[in-house]
Formats: sequence, C-alpha cells, structure tokens
Amino acid sequence: MAIRASGIRQPSIWASVVSDDAVALREWLLAIGFTEDLMIPGEQGGLIHHCQLDWPEGGRVLLSSTGERATPCRPGTSSLHVVTSDPDAVLERTRAIGATVVHSIVDRSDYPSRDFTVEDPDGNHWTFATFAG
Repeated sequence: MAIRASGIRQPSIWASVVSDDAVALREWLLAIGFTEDLMIPGEQGGLIHHCQLDWPEGGRVLLSSTGERATPCRPGTSSLHVVTSDPDAVLERTRAIGATVVHSIVDRSDYPSRDFTVEDPDGNHWTFATFAG
C-alpha cells in the first residue's frame, strides 16, 4: 500500500485526537470541511494508526484509533478551537451530519468573534470561530 502526503506544510500547532471509532470521526471531520493529507491504516482492520486532516484555512488535526499508539490522550477529552472566516457555513455542514450543538452560533460582545461549539461522536468539543487571537 502506498502512503501519500500532499506535501503542504502547515505552520501551526497540530492537535492530536484519539478516538474509539476513528474511522467514523474521520468521516465526521471530512463532512465538516477538513481534508485528508495522510492516512495510515491501523494494524487491525477498521482502525487508524495515524491520519492527518487539514483545515482549509490553516491548521491540522492528527487522528488515531484508541490503542494504536502510545499516548496519554483519551477519547472525548479534547476541546479544539478552529478558526474560520465563515462559521455559519461550517454550522450548516455540522447540522447536515446531525452533530450535537453544544452552544449555538453567537456574536461575542466581549471579544470580536462569531462562533459556535459542537460535540463530535467521541464527546470532544469543537469550537468554530472567527476569532484568531
């Protein structure tokens, strides 16, 4: 099996997420708008050893199946902030796949951001926001 990477270098911090059903989480993230850069299947069928998913506006998420790699990370314990110029479009995509909305879209008054938070199948929280710091 040939493993191919896009060659695009992401100059930012990469979050690492472990999932009890990494294949389903990968599909969930792709449906929201992430793109796949690299996919290494797990030792056992139906598992992911390592997957790199890029956000089109910058940044990357590393994904692996529970037990595939030595890590202190546990499913459902992450909270991730993803910067986007169009949170309304991302929210529409999350609703289309039936994601649980943790907090609805809002225009913040204490800092310049329009954002919302959803929960992935493992229970991780993903905030999509215009605020980039």
